[in-house]
Amino acid sequence: MHNRLRLMQGATALLYLGPLIAGLGGFGWRIVPVFVAIFLMWTLILRPSTWPQSRADWSRPDLLVALLAQSLVQVLLVVLCFGIGRGVGGAFGTLPPIPVLLPISISFAAIPLCRLIWNPKQAEAMDRFLDTALAGITAVSAGTPHVRSDAHALTAHLLTPLQALPDTTPDAEITRHLTAIATHADPADIAHVLLSAAESGTASRPGLRALILHVTDPYHTDRLLDLQLQTRTFSLIADDAALALLFARRGLAQLQDDPAAWGDSVNPETLRHQAAIAHPDTAAALHALAELTQSLTPPDPFPDPHARADAPHAPH
Repeated sequence: MHNRLRLMQGATALLYLGPLIAGLGGFGWRIVPVFVAIFLMWTLILRPSTWPQSRADWSRPDLLVALLAQSLVQVLLVVLCFGIGRGVGGAFGTLPPIPVLLPISISFAAIPLCRLIWNPKQAEAMDRFLDTALAGITAVSAGTPHVRSDAHALTAHLLTPLQALPDTTPDAEITRHLTAIATHADPADIAHVLLSAAESGTASRPGLRALILHVTDPYHTDRLLDLQLQTRTFSLIADDAALALLFARRGLAQLQDDPAAWGDSVNPETLRHQAAIAHPDTAAALHALAELTQSLTPPDPFPDPHARADAPHAPH
Protein backbone atom coordinates (compact mmCIF):
# COMPACT_ATOMS: atom_id res chain seq x y z
CA MET A 1 0.00 0.00 0.00
CA HIS A 2 2.79 2.39 0.91
CA ASN A 3 4.62 1.57 -2.33
CA ARG A 4 1.44 2.23 -4.29
CA LEU A 5 1.08 5.65 -2.67
CA ARG A 6 4.67 6.53 -3.54
CA LEU A 7 4.12 5.45 -7.15
CA MET A 8 0.95 7.54 -7.20
CA GLN A 9 2.84 10.59 -5.99
CA GLY A 10 5.50 10.11 -8.67
CA ALA A 11 2.93 9.74 -11.45
CA THR A 12 1.02 12.80 -10.21
CA ALA A 13 4.24 14.82 -10.35
CA LEU A 14 4.17 14.42 -14.13
CA LEU A 15 0.90 16.36 -14.16
CA TYR A 16 2.60 19.44 -12.71
CA LEU A 17 5.83 18.94 -14.65
CA GLY A 18 4.06 19.59 -17.98
CA PRO A 19 3.12 23.27 -17.41
CA LEU A 20 6.46 23.84 -15.68
CA ILE A 21 8.34 22.66 -18.78
CA ALA A 22 5.97 24.67 -21.00
CA GLY A 23 6.90 27.77 -19.04
CA LEU A 24 10.60 26.97 -19.42
CA GLY A 25 10.05 26.62 -23.17
CA GLY A 26 8.66 30.13 -23.36
CA PHE A 27 5.26 29.15 -24.74
CA GLY A 28 2.56 31.78 -24.62
CA TRP A 29 -0.32 31.87 -22.15
CA ARG A 30 -2.60 30.47 -24.85
CA ILE A 31 -1.33 26.98 -23.96
CA VAL A 32 -2.64 27.30 -20.38
CA PRO A 33 -6.25 26.20 -21.25
CA VAL A 34 -4.84 22.92 -22.63
CA PHE A 35 -3.24 22.11 -19.28
CA VAL A 36 -6.35 23.20 -17.40
CA ALA A 37 -8.35 20.70 -19.47
CA ILE A 38 -5.81 17.94 -18.66
CA PHE A 39 -5.90 18.79 -14.95
CA LEU A 40 -9.72 18.67 -14.93
CA MET A 41 -9.67 15.36 -16.81
CA TRP A 42 -7.30 14.00 -14.16
CA THR A 43 -9.73 14.93 -11.37
CA LEU A 44 -12.64 13.44 -13.34
CA ILE A 45 -10.91 10.07 -13.73
CA LEU A 46 -9.04 9.84 -10.41
CA ARG A 47 -11.58 11.66 -8.21
CA PRO A 48 -14.96 10.98 -9.80
CA SER A 49 -16.79 11.48 -6.51
CA THR A 50 -16.00 15.20 -6.63
CA TRP A 51 -18.03 15.58 -9.84
CA PRO A 52 -21.86 15.50 -10.18
CA GLN A 53 -22.95 11.88 -10.62
CA SER A 54 -26.35 12.36 -12.31
CA ARG A 55 -28.34 14.84 -14.37
CA ALA A 56 -30.13 15.99 -11.23
CA ASP A 57 -26.79 16.74 -9.57
CA TRP A 58 -25.96 19.22 -12.33
CA SER A 59 -28.93 21.32 -11.22
CA ARG A 60 -27.83 21.47 -7.59
CA PRO A 61 -26.25 24.87 -6.82
CA ASP A 62 -24.00 23.49 -4.04
CA LEU A 63 -22.42 20.89 -6.34
CA LEU A 64 -21.97 23.42 -9.11
CA VAL A 65 -20.28 25.83 -6.71
CA ALA A 66 -17.98 23.02 -5.53
CA LEU A 67 -17.18 22.09 -9.14
CA LEU A 68 -16.44 25.74 -9.98
CA ALA A 69 -14.16 26.02 -6.96
CA GLN A 70 -12.35 22.83 -8.00
CA SER A 71 -11.91 24.20 -11.54
CA LEU A 72 -10.53 27.48 -10.22
CA VAL A 73 -8.03 25.56 -8.08
CA GLN A 74 -6.84 23.64 -11.16
CA VAL A 75 -6.49 26.90 -13.11
CA LEU A 76 -4.47 28.36 -10.25
CA LEU A 77 -2.17 25.30 -10.13
CA VAL A 78 -1.55 25.43 -13.88
CA VAL A 79 -0.85 29.18 -13.83
CA LEU A 80 1.45 28.75 -10.83
CA CYS A 81 3.50 25.96 -12.46
CA PHE A 82 3.59 27.78 -15.78
CA GLY A 83 4.62 31.03 -14.09
CA ILE A 84 7.41 29.30 -12.16
CA GLY A 85 8.72 27.84 -15.40
CA ARG A 86 8.65 31.23 -17.10
CA GLY A 87 10.39 32.79 -14.11
CA VAL A 88 13.15 30.16 -14.03
CA GLY A 89 13.70 30.50 -17.78
CA GLY A 90 13.84 34.28 -17.51
CA ALA A 91 16.23 34.16 -14.57
CA PHE A 92 18.71 32.08 -16.56
CA GLY A 93 18.18 34.27 -19.61
CA THR A 94 17.54 31.34 -21.90
CA LEU A 95 14.50 29.51 -23.24
CA PRO A 96 15.45 26.01 -24.43
CA PRO A 97 13.84 24.84 -27.67
CA ILE A 98 11.11 22.44 -26.54
CA PRO A 99 8.49 20.89 -28.87
CA VAL A 100 5.03 22.04 -27.89
CA LEU A 101 3.72 18.47 -27.67
CA LEU A 102 6.38 17.40 -25.13
CA PRO A 103 5.01 19.17 -22.03
CA ILE A 104 1.44 18.37 -23.05
CA SER A 105 2.29 14.68 -23.44
CA ILE A 106 4.06 14.60 -20.06
CA SER A 107 1.02 16.00 -18.25
CA PHE A 108 -1.40 13.78 -20.15
CA ALA A 109 0.69 10.67 -19.38
CA ALA A 110 -0.07 11.21 -15.68
CA ILE A 111 -3.72 10.26 -16.25
CA PRO A 112 -3.30 6.66 -17.47
CA LEU A 113 -0.34 6.05 -15.16
CA CYS A 114 -2.26 7.18 -12.08
CA ARG A 115 -5.29 5.16 -13.13
CA LEU A 116 -3.16 2.01 -13.48
CA ILE A 117 -1.78 2.52 -9.97
CA TRP A 118 -4.96 3.65 -8.22
CA ASN A 119 -8.53 2.36 -8.55
CA PRO A 120 -10.78 5.14 -7.20
CA LYS A 121 -13.88 2.92 -7.08
CA GLN A 122 -12.24 0.34 -4.80
CA ALA A 123 -10.76 3.03 -2.58
CA GLU A 124 -14.09 4.83 -2.24
CA ALA A 125 -15.94 1.58 -1.51
CA MET A 126 -13.50 0.70 1.29
CA ASP A 127 -13.70 4.24 2.71
CA ARG A 128 -17.51 4.15 2.69
CA PHE A 129 -17.56 0.78 4.42
CA LEU A 130 -15.14 1.88 7.14
CA ASP A 131 -17.03 5.13 7.69
CA THR A 132 -20.33 3.26 8.00
CA ALA A 133 -18.91 0.68 10.38
CA LEU A 134 -17.32 3.29 12.61
CA ALA A 135 -20.45 5.43 12.59
CA GLY A 136 -22.57 2.46 13.62
CA ILE A 137 -20.30 1.49 16.50
CA THR A 138 -20.01 5.13 17.60
CA ALA A 139 -23.80 5.34 17.69
CA VAL A 140 -23.99 2.20 19.84
CA SER A 141 -21.36 3.56 22.21
CA ALA A 142 -23.20 6.89 22.46
CA GLY A 143 -26.43 5.08 23.36
CA THR A 144 -24.71 3.13 26.15
CA PRO A 145 -22.17 5.52 27.66
CA HIS A 146 -21.28 3.19 30.55
CA VAL A 147 -20.43 0.24 28.32
CA ARG A 148 -17.05 0.14 26.58
CA SER A 149 -17.28 -0.83 22.93
CA ASP A 150 -15.80 -4.23 22.21
CA ALA A 151 -12.62 -3.82 20.16
CA HIS A 152 -12.88 -7.38 18.90
CA ALA A 153 -16.46 -6.79 17.73
CA LEU A 154 -15.36 -3.70 15.81
CA THR A 155 -12.46 -5.57 14.25
CA ALA A 156 -14.68 -8.53 13.31
CA HIS A 157 -17.12 -6.12 11.66
CA LEU A 158 -14.33 -4.47 9.67
CA LEU A 159 -12.97 -7.87 8.59
CA THR A 160 -16.34 -9.13 7.30
CA PRO A 161 -15.80 -7.88 3.69
CA LEU A 162 -12.32 -9.45 3.65
CA GLN A 163 -13.72 -12.85 4.68
CA ALA A 164 -16.27 -12.55 1.85
CA LEU A 165 -13.66 -11.96 -0.87
CA PRO A 166 -13.47 -14.53 -3.70
CA ASP A 167 -10.94 -17.34 -3.30
CA THR A 168 -9.05 -16.03 -6.35
CA THR A 169 -8.39 -12.63 -4.74
CA PRO A 170 -4.65 -11.84 -5.07
CA ASP A 171 -2.53 -11.34 -1.97
CA ALA A 172 -1.96 -7.69 -2.89
CA GLU A 173 -5.70 -6.99 -2.65
CA ILE A 174 -5.93 -8.79 0.71
CA THR A 175 -2.99 -6.73 1.95
CA ARG A 176 -4.78 -3.55 0.83
CA HIS A 177 -7.80 -4.50 2.93
CA LEU A 178 -5.59 -5.26 5.95
CA THR A 179 -3.79 -1.93 5.58
CA ALA A 180 -7.08 -0.04 5.50
CA ILE A 181 -8.44 -1.91 8.52
CA ALA A 182 -5.20 -1.42 10.48
CA THR A 183 -5.87 2.34 10.56
CA HIS A 184 -8.97 1.65 12.68
CA ALA A 185 -8.07 -1.49 14.66
CA ASP A 186 -5.17 -2.72 16.76
CA PRO A 187 -2.94 -5.31 15.02
CA ALA A 188 -3.35 -7.70 17.96
CA ASP A 189 -7.14 -7.47 17.66
CA ILE A 190 -6.92 -8.18 13.93
CA ALA A 191 -4.76 -11.23 14.63
CA HIS A 192 -7.14 -12.43 17.36
CA VAL A 193 -10.23 -12.19 15.14
CA LEU A 194 -8.57 -13.84 12.14
CA LEU A 195 -7.10 -16.62 14.28
CA SER A 196 -10.41 -17.23 16.09
CA ALA A 197 -12.19 -17.60 12.74
CA ALA A 198 -9.51 -20.03 11.55
CA GLU A 199 -9.69 -22.11 14.74
CA SER A 200 -13.49 -22.25 14.62
CA GLY A 201 -13.48 -23.31 10.96
CA THR A 202 -15.48 -20.27 9.83
CA ALA A 203 -12.59 -18.53 8.05
CA SER A 204 -12.72 -18.27 4.28
CA ARG A 205 -9.62 -19.01 2.22
CA PRO A 206 -8.88 -15.27 1.81
CA GLY A 207 -9.32 -15.05 5.60
CA LEU A 208 -6.69 -17.75 6.14
CA ARG A 209 -4.30 -16.03 3.75
CA ALA A 210 -4.98 -12.73 5.51
CA LEU A 211 -4.03 -14.39 8.81
CA ILE A 212 -0.72 -15.56 7.33
CA LEU A 213 0.00 -12.18 5.75
CA HIS A 214 -0.80 -10.39 9.01
CA VAL A 215 1.19 -12.49 11.47
CA THR A 216 4.25 -12.44 9.18
CA ASP A 217 4.11 -8.69 8.47
CA PRO A 218 7.42 -7.11 9.62
CA TYR A 219 5.55 -3.84 10.22
CA HIS A 220 3.60 -5.47 13.08
CA THR A 221 6.44 -7.54 14.57
CA ASP A 222 6.80 -5.43 17.73
CA ARG A 223 3.04 -5.48 18.40
CA LEU A 224 2.58 -9.23 17.87
CA LEU A 225 5.80 -10.64 19.29
CA ASP A 226 5.55 -13.22 22.09
CA LEU A 227 1.91 -14.06 21.29
CA GLN A 228 2.86 -17.35 19.60
CA LEU A 229 0.63 -16.36 16.70
CA GLN A 230 2.83 -17.94 14.05
CA THR A 231 2.96 -21.29 15.84
CA ARG A 232 -0.82 -21.35 16.26
CA THR A 233 -1.34 -20.25 12.66
CA PHE A 234 1.03 -22.85 11.24
CA SER A 235 -0.70 -25.64 13.17
CA LEU A 236 -3.92 -24.73 11.36
CA ILE A 237 -2.56 -24.45 7.80
CA ALA A 238 0.42 -26.84 7.76
CA ASP A 239 -1.42 -29.57 5.83
CA ASP A 240 -2.44 -27.18 3.04
CA ALA A 241 0.45 -27.05 0.56
CA ALA A 242 -0.39 -23.61 -0.88
CA LEU A 243 -0.95 -21.98 2.51
CA ALA A 244 2.16 -23.63 3.99
CA LEU A 245 4.21 -22.35 1.06
CA LEU A 246 2.85 -18.82 1.54
CA PHE A 247 3.63 -19.05 5.27
CA ALA A 248 7.21 -20.21 4.64
CA ARG A 249 7.94 -17.52 2.06
CA ARG A 250 6.44 -14.79 4.21
CA GLY A 251 8.27 -16.07 7.29
CA LEU A 252 11.58 -15.98 5.42
CA ALA A 253 10.96 -12.43 4.23
CA GLN A 254 10.02 -11.33 7.76
CA LEU A 255 13.14 -12.79 9.37
CA GLN A 256 15.37 -11.34 6.66
CA ASP A 257 13.80 -7.94 7.25
CA ASP A 258 13.79 -8.19 11.07
CA PRO A 259 15.93 -10.99 12.60
CA ALA A 260 14.49 -10.14 16.04
CA ALA A 261 11.22 -11.72 14.94
CA TRP A 262 12.73 -15.21 15.50
CA GLY A 263 11.10 -15.17 18.96
CA ASP A 264 7.64 -15.76 17.47
CA SER A 265 8.82 -18.18 14.77
CA VAL A 266 7.71 -21.79 14.54
CA ASN A 267 10.01 -24.35 16.12
CA PRO A 268 12.56 -25.44 13.46
CA GLU A 269 11.95 -29.10 14.26
CA THR A 270 8.23 -28.64 13.61
CA LEU A 271 9.04 -27.04 10.26
CA ARG A 272 11.41 -29.86 9.32
CA HIS A 273 8.88 -32.50 10.30
CA GLN A 274 6.24 -30.89 8.07
CA ALA A 275 8.75 -30.48 5.25
CA ALA A 276 9.36 -34.23 5.27
CA ILE A 277 5.77 -34.88 4.16
CA ALA A 278 5.18 -31.74 2.10
CA HIS A 279 5.24 -31.04 -1.64
CA PRO A 280 8.84 -30.49 -2.89
CA ASP A 281 8.40 -26.74 -3.43
CA THR A 282 6.79 -26.31 -0.02
CA ALA A 283 9.37 -28.58 1.59
CA ALA A 284 12.25 -26.48 0.25
CA ALA A 285 10.73 -23.28 1.59
CA LEU A 286 10.00 -24.86 4.99
CA HIS A 287 13.56 -26.18 5.22
CA ALA A 288 14.92 -22.72 4.39
CA LEU A 289 12.72 -21.14 7.07
CA ALA A 290 13.80 -23.77 9.61
CA GLU A 291 17.49 -23.19 8.89
CA LEU A 292 17.18 -19.39 9.10
CA THR A 293 15.19 -19.62 12.34
CA GLN A 294 17.76 -22.03 13.81
CA SER A 295 20.65 -19.75 12.85
CA LEU A 296 18.99 -16.74 14.51
CA THR A 297 18.06 -18.56 17.71
CA PRO A 298 20.59 -17.75 20.46
CA PRO A 299 22.09 -20.68 22.36
CA ASP A 300 20.46 -21.74 25.62
CA PRO A 301 22.43 -20.01 28.44
CA PHE A 302 21.46 -22.84 30.85
CA PRO A 303 21.67 -26.10 28.89
CA ASP A 304 20.54 -29.34 30.50
CA PRO A 305 23.72 -31.38 31.10
CA HIS A 306 21.67 -34.60 30.98
CA ALA A 307 19.99 -33.80 27.63
CA ARG A 308 21.02 -35.91 24.65
CA ALA A 309 23.02 -34.06 22.00
CA ASP A 310 20.67 -35.21 19.26
CA ALA A 311 17.49 -34.32 21.18
CA PRO A 312 15.10 -31.91 19.45
CA HIS A 313 15.40 -28.25 20.35
CA ALA A 314 12.87 -26.91 22.81
CA PRO A 315 10.02 -25.05 21.22
CA HIS A 316 10.02 -21.27 21.23
